[in-house]
Amino acid sequence: MNHRLYALLAGEPSGDLHAAALVPWIKERDPNAQFIGIGGQHLRSAGVELIADTSSWGTIGPFEVFSKLPRIAVAYARLKSELRRRRPHATVMLDSPALFMRLAKFTRAQRLSTVYYFPPSAWSDNTRRAQAIAARVDEVVCAFERQHQTYERAGLRSHYFGHPIVDVVRPWTRAEALESLGLSEGRYLSLMPGSRMQEVRLMTPVFLETVRRLRHEFPDLIFLLPAATEQVYERLQTVLEGSEVILYRGRVQEMLAVSELALMTSGSVTLEATYFDCPIVLGYKVSSMDAFLGRLLVKLGLLHIPRFSLPNLLLDEDAILELFQEEVHPERLVQEAKKLLDGGPDRETMLTNLQRARRCLGASPVVSQVADVVYDLARRGSH
Repeated sequence: MNHRLYALLAGEPSGDLHAAALVPWIKERDPNAQFIGIGGQHLRSAGVELIADTSSWGTIGPFEVFSKLPRIAVAYARLKSELRRRRPHATVMLDSPALFMRLAKFTRAQRLSTVYYFPPSAWSDNTRRAQAIAARVDEVVCAFERQHQTYERAGLRSHYFGHPIVDVVRPWTRAEALESLGLSEGRYLSLMPGSRMQEVRLMTPVFLETVRRLRHEFPDLIFLLPAATEQVYERLQTVLEGSEVILYRGRVQEMLAVSELALMTSGSVTLEATYFDCPIVLGYKVSSMDAFLGRLLVKLGLLHIPRFSLPNLLLDEDAILELFQEEVHPERLVQEAKKLLDGGPDRETMLTNLQRARRCLGASPVVSQVADVVYDLARRGSH
């Protein structure tokens, strides 16, 4: 019996999570399916044979990436070799355009059937960019309706079923989440400095000083922090030594289900907070050189970023305050946190905006429909 081979490729932890979610649905359609890929703990736990572990690949600017280039280049060459040798019936790439837009040229040249899931430029109306993506792959699956509309305006075929977070997130009750975390009733605040090591390095010290100041005014608050990867966990064990922050391996969803507030770095975790109606104080920092470069590109009109948090992008408005670079300091974070911890109109407005953003995510099922696209492509490639 022939076994179809699927390649699932994720360059960052969020992509790893969504790639792994496809595995059981593909197996339901194709019980003899085999899987290879690149990714992290989620794909590994799903039984995917990893060609490379990408847990530490994530970067937040061009000046941060250089130290990782040799390791990534070696893994990239090995990935191309394995794809060329094993010729998967369907290859699924998730996000990470710096890596996969280049790799898509290779898979096209090799005549490998390819799906781009979470294609880049999710918030761009640039139809030329959409055409460049569509020209390199066989199928495009958008996670955001606005991007799907851009493809339609360009006369290109794409799929949109909603955002997979509606399937990936478990609807924890407070009681279930507390039990899972081994916690009793209390007031909890989550700290989420990011999944990339650079984010952790830049944001954690700011968050810890914010915790120290908040504790004076809210002595009953208990602070939780989920490490996105094992590497981040090991780093945070050292950083948090002597603090009263409780560190976990993962458990983001449980924490959001029990927390009345989350201090977080912008990223896909904001959608999970949206799902759990957990108010957010949102900040983002990059290296000083990357901040300088970004502002220069904006000034020159080469870069246009009116907003960067996913809830704001979903709503296409400034519904949630975004703090960037110099604005991300303990005094400001404490100020914004107090507005939301004390209740009142600011908290009510935040909850209303999160609920509006949640409605933009679509409805379940999503992942099973994405699996249909992948499976159909693999079957076509088997003939």
